[in-house]
Amino acid sequence: ADMSGGASVFDKQDDMNFSSCPVLPAWKVRKPVIAALNGHAIGVGFSLALQCDFRIVAQDAKYGLLQVRRGVLADGCMHWLLPRLTGLENALDLLLTGKTLNGEEMVAYHLARAAVANGEVLAKAMDFANGLAKSSSPFAAALAKKLVWQSLHQTLDEAEQLETAVLHHSMGTEDAIEGGLAYVERRDPVWQSSCTNQWPDLLDS
Repeated sequence: ADMSGGASVFDKQDDMNFSSCPVLPAWKVRKPVIAALNGHAIGVGFSLALQCDFRIVAQDAKYGLLQVRRGVLADGCMHWLLPRLTGLENALDLLLTGKTLNGEEMVAYHLARAAVANGEVLAKAMDFANGLAKSSSPFAAALAKKLVWQSLHQTLDEAEQLETAVLHHSMGTEDAIEGGLAYVERRDPVWQSSCTNQWPDLLDS
């Protein structure tokens, strides 16, 4: 927020018909989403990063949800997401105090995969992305990501049933065949299954 407005920054608007989470969350994107944060991320910028699947952060940058210190609430579905990412007490610590974390603290809170020097953040994220793309079937990875995020509002029995059905769906696909062949032939796999054409109807789009 532009804080130069002082008392009017968080005033009621003429049109209050808006969501606290107006942007398509990264967890709804089928591909793994990796956030490379080589600088500060405060407020909604931090919320958007937390919606991603992975985060690589800068060691000396500051990250936090400071809204409570301004008399309003954090947005981006943080009250639902943070307890699932970092546990209830850590989530309350961040949301109720508005404290900031540095990169190493982000890792300690299980909110980042790694904390590196600012100039190394993008290279580290790209390295991880390239390794993921090379070794993992994009189709299987998309299915796995969907199952994980969807399981956050399922019972164990519901999650098991869906996982079983999606496992059955993945078997016999081009990538399932290629994964076995590449292993036996001691070579890198060439993935071919399609997230668009072979997406199971039983999963949300």
